[in-house]
Formats: sequence, C-alpha cells, structure tokens
Amino acid sequence: MDIEQLKTFLEVERMRNFRKAAENLCISPSAISARIRQLEQTLGLALFRRDRQKVSLTPAGERFERHARFILGAWERAHEEIALSDQVDTRLTVAGVTSLWEMMLQDWLNNIHCNAPLIGLRAELSTHKRIVRKLEQGTIDLGFLYESPQLRDMVVQEVGDISLIMVSEEQKQNVDEALSEGYIRVDWGTLFSSLHEDHFPQRPIAAVRVNIASMALGLIENCGGAAYLPTSLVQHKLEQGKLFRVEDAPEIQLKAYAVFHMHGEHRNLIEQLLQTL
Repeated sequence: MDIEQLKTFLEVERMRNFRKAAENLCISPSAISARIRQLEQTLGLALFRRDRQKVSLTPAGERFERHARFILGAWERAHEEIALSDQVDTRLTVAGVTSLWEMMLQDWLNNIHCNAPLIGLRAELSTHKRIVRKLEQGTIDLGFLYESPQLRDMVVQEVGDISLIMVSEEQKQNVDEALSEGYIRVDWGTLFSSLHEDHFPQRPIAAVRVNIASMALGLIENCGGAAYLPTSLVQHKLEQGKLFRVEDAPEIQLKAYAVFHMHGEHRNLIEQLLQTL
C-alpha cells in the first residue's frame, strides 16, 4: 500500500467515477484502475462495485474510507512538519465551522500569523460532523463548534456568546411578514434549528437556504428579504439605516466552543492562544 493508492481510492470515492478521478489526478483511467486493483489485492478485499452507470463503495470500502483519510492526513501532516522544521517550531491544525471564521476566528488567526511566525498554521472550514471526526482521529489539533460534543479525553472550552437577531431590508416589518416574504434560512447548526422550530412552528418553508452569514447578508442587501444574522455582523448597518431589526422576532443565543485533546502535545500552546480569542 502506498500514498498514491490512498489518494486514488479517495478521489474515486469522491467522484464515484474512474474517468473523472483520472482527469482530476492527471493520470490515465488505466492507471486509476491499476492502483485500485493493487490496493484491493493488498487488502484482499473488493473496495468498489463497478457497473456501467456508477461506481459505489462495498461495505469493506466504506469501512476502509475512514482509515484511508486518517492515514493520508497523518502522512501529510508528518511531511509538512519535517519539511518546515527549519522554518517553524510548531505546526498547529485548526478547523472551524464557516460562520465562526466570519465572526471571530479570522481576526484570531491573523493575530497568530502576524505575531507568532514560528507557529506553522493549517486552517480549514468544515462541518460540525467532520470536525468531531477529525478530533477523534487526531488529524486536527483544535476545533471550533457551536455545540459541545461528547468526546472522551477532550477539553471543551466555551470561547464566545453569539447573539443572532432577525434583520430585514424593510423598516417596521413584523415577523410574520419577514418569514413569508423572501426569508433566507441560515443554517446555524442543530441547536439553532431546534430553537427556530420552537419559535416558528408554523413558518413557511424558506425558498433560499445558506450556511454562510455573509452570503445571506449579500442576498438581503441586493435582493431584499430577512434572515437571522449575528448582531456583530449587522450592527453597523443597523446604525446606518441600511438594515432594520424585526422587532417582534426573538433573539437567539448560541455559544461557541473550542475543543482540543486533553493529552495533546500542543495543549499548553492552545490554551495560551485561546486567551487571545
């Protein structure tokens, strides 16, 4: 088994098509087939079902996919640490859900990059589920989430309160009007969805749904509508009269959490960096 075989396996799994995987990896379809065949021979198991319409994982392939990502991630991390050993003292891999990068993590990352050049950074946007899985696998050092995960041997630290308010481009709009006329549903996670359902059980289904606050804000400013957005993001526009709060819509509070390994090699550094957040 080698790294190129793992990369090929994961690309075929992603594309569910040998030809498209070959195009993405800039190799021939026959080379893709040969790598997959060699990998299957090494494992002694078939990883893919092949037919004319599509390629799909076998049960063995589904089990192997998680391990392949872990092995490849560990290899890439080891390669980076060795290659950059003359330039940085520490490599830190950080993942967070998209909207937290917009609201609080980007400035924090900027500060680290500018003031701690000996810390090598790898930062990524991800989903709650993937961040939890990568924490379990040990492929990231620090994750930022809206909901506190139940994980063994992890430190879960509250790092912020997020205030979400419903705003509209129309003045004096009530909540029923806002929900029925161009409402944009922003995906703020499971807890928000539950609270949203409790507050608005009879609401119409939103025709537009996004998972990035700035995207919802852009839609409202250019096309109209309403959405739940962070107070910190819209406060300036409220003061300028470019947006208006839907006064009878309840404020929804979320919390942001940092999660890292209790016995991780970078725990002390992470705790120091979190003090600046």
